[in-house]
Amino acid sequence: MRAIQEFLYRIRIDSIFELLAYIGFFYFLFKRFVLRKAPVPSSAFKSVPKELLAECVELLKKRDKIDYGVYTVPEDILSRLKDDLGNEENLKRLLCSICAHLGIDGEFIKLVVEDTFMSDRAGEIATDLAFTTIRLELKPHYTPEAVIAVLAHEAVHLHLYYAGIRMRDTWKNEILTDTAAVYCGFGEYIYAGYAVMRGEFAFSYQKVGYIRQEDVQYIWKIMQEGE
Repeated sequence: MRAIQEFLYRIRIDSIFELLAYIGFFYFLFKRFVLRKAPVPSSAFKSVPKELLAECVELLKKRDKIDYGVYTVPEDILSRLKDDLGNEENLKRLLCSICAHLGIDGEFIKLVVEDTFMSDRAGEIATDLAFTTIRLELKPHYTPEAVIAVLAHEAVHLHLYYAGIRMRDTWKNEILTDTAAVYCGFGEYIYAGYAVMRGEFAFSYQKVGYIRQEDVQYIWKIMQEGE
């Protein structure tokens, strides 16, 4: 007992942190190369029941019967995004292009680009029909596809609002919005943008959106089954 007390007295707080760092590093190596699993915490995902995805697609088929086709970002906008992801003028042009695909005039929407790095959101929309603001949380690890996916999600929120299509439960309504983004032709960007991304630190990982890449594939599958 005395030996333990002396050990605790001698060890310093920075030594504890150093020890924890080594433990985390060896755990990462074991999980990545021995278990062959991506070192992503399970909390990064919330499982979406396939029944809910099917329900969302069925609702959209009944209430939103327009064939939107596949959306493609104009090459000049995409090229500028790759050169400077934070350029607000180009981001507004991207938003207007996304809105045009949905039949919405994006010029009246105020786009606010922020870098507060709030971990619990990527974007936010507020509207009262007359005035609409979309906030984009531009994070360091974002890819152009992630930004496209986030803006598509927010624009689809507006589209569903105009169409009067929603679910009462907040989480289910977000799943409906992601599903609608795929349904309206943004599926390729949702799939690429919703991939797990390396975070700001060596072993941290981040994810955009409410659904997973396998969910996007499932939505495509049930959409095709109804054709």
